[in-house]
Amino acid sequence: MPHTIDELYAAFIRNNVHLLSDHVFGMPYSELQAKIYPLPKYKTYFIKKRNGSFRVIREPRLEVKQLQILALAYLKNIALSEKPCVHGFVSERSVVTNAKAHIVNSPHFLLNLDLRDFFPSISFYRVRGVLLKHPFNFSHPVASVLAHLCTFRNELPQGAPTSPFFSNLICRRLDTDLMSLAKRHRATYTRYADDLTFSFTVRSSSSLPSNIVDFDSGNLVLGNELTRIIRANSFDINDSKTRISTRRRRMEITGITTNEFPNVPRIYIDKIRGALHAWDRYGYDDADRAWQQKVATGISSPYEKRPWNRQTLGKAPPQLKNYLWGKLLYLRMVRGADDVIYTRMAEKYNALCARQRADVPDFQSSSLPAEHIVRNSTDVDQAVFVIEWSGDYTSALLKEVQMVGAQGTAFAFKRKNLLITCDHVLNFAGTGESIGPPDETVSFQTSYDDPLVSGVNLVVHNPVTHEYSNVRVLHRDPVRDLAVLEFANTPPFHRYFAALDGALRPRESGFLIGFPNWSAGRTANQTRSNITSLFARTGLVRVEISTLIRQGNSGGPFVDSLFRVAGIAQQGALQNSGNDECLSVTELESWLTSVGL
Repeated sequence: MPHTIDELYAAFIRNNVHLLSDHVFGMPYSELQAKIYPLPKYKTYFIKKRNGSFRVIREPRLEVKQLQILALAYLKNIALSEKPCVHGFVSERSVVTNAKAHIVNSPHFLLNLDLRDFFPSISFYRVRGVLLKHPFNFSHPVASVLAHLCTFRNELPQGAPTSPFFSNLICRRLDTDLMSLAKRHRATYTRYADDLTFSFTVRSSSSLPSNIVDFDSGNLVLGNELTRIIRANSFDINDSKTRISTRRRRMEITGITTNEFPNVPRIYIDKIRGALHAWDRYGYDDADRAWQQKVATGISSPYEKRPWNRQTLGKAPPQLKNYLWGKLLYLRMVRGADDVIYTRMAEKYNALCARQRADVPDFQSSSLPAEHIVRNSTDVDQAVFVIEWSGDYTSALLKEVQMVGAQGTAFAFKRKNLLITCDHVLNFAGTGESIGPPDETVSFQTSYDDPLVSGVNLVVHNPVTHEYSNVRVLHRDPVRDLAVLEFANTPPFHRYFAALDGALRPRESGFLIGFPNWSAGRTANQTRSNITSLFARTGLVRVEISTLIRQGNSGGPFVDSLFRVAGIAQQGALQNSGNDECLSVTELESWLTSVGL
């Protein structure tokens, strides 16, 4: 029962159409009736599907759409939160989160289902029924008005702003039942609109749960319990879109490949690269003219076999620059803002736009966000630094002042102001003492005032630009032999390394980067090396490489062929002992997360 005036008023709104119209829509009920009865006004479009059939898109007229937007805001304040398995039409969830939910368990089998005529199969009566129940508990007249506003000819219209919201409400029981089914068999279930996905970690098709799916000799049969649940919730399965895939082939969920990490099909990247190349070589006007002609006659690639106008509702296709801008932003969403492939093409896009603006001042374009990530061997020189420190040390044994110092390698990692090196680079040679406290809460200072040390100066040096920059210690970890630094002042322009996002494997090749036995005039060594083994020591994952790690290499990155950091050089082998080993980048990332970076 309502306990406050506000709760009482809210209860009245749920039971009286006149109060609902005044409170939610800001108009008398008679005016609301005139706008939605006998039928709300819609514009209808027919979009051709890949299989030759047509999808009906019903777009509400402006006055109806405005009413639906107001109703949606009101209903969202009452509705329960979405199920964790739902990733479509949910804030902060997307096709990417839908794919990641399955990647985390490294599945061996992936089952994809599609619900036939998803929106049209949701009727006026189903919408009204969900509004009559908890948590809405509307009266029959109020539920009827809202359901009539948000449906058209007894269907949930694909094109109305309220339809995605109602589709998720209608599917709550379906999602609950399918999550329970998946949980019983240690599978993972997600739904993105009408796309249902199950993933299984079992290694053999004979171990797949038969009440979900049976897959034998290439024959796919859906389990009786799975089909019963879907039909009990008044949905039908689109058999033509039902498929199962294994790790031996490309595994795809809602257009995203999921074998190792969220990715787009190769053809998607190739099309962007080809369009950028045409723009660069032939100029924007010729490239755009060819693009317009191509989409007007139909795109004939393996990935997109349709005319552009099926997605623009008869309007003219966008210009080439806008098409590329949207495609690249989607690539960024899927692969990540620091992805090397995205940043490479985003920088090229921005450069081409800048070149076009220089020739045509009124050329309008939006720049893409592009991180300055190391992409090739030339970029390396803008991301690695010689780290040096020096000071006066009073020897307790000799009772005299000695000049001490050290050199090593530091590299920018994941964002412009963070530098990574080894903790032992910051220790006194031969004494084991440190230029800073050994814990992880080092004070932010360039010089360290110690009874044994005076005037310690910690700097990084770029041998290419000859710029010296003061840096300060943020955190140190002697166990991991890691230290993170930051520039004391505004950092000079430089690039930074991204982390390897896949698994390391023995015999893969890469480059060891650093400044062994550095002297003035020398740039960073980039020495090709192979991973010889992966092993654990002191509970930390380490990478042994085939190249000798020499003095001065400490703190330098070991990168893969795409110049993504796979490890941090820490220890060189001696003639009779030791290994040339790096600490795995996974340990670095875990530590940075633990210290809030």
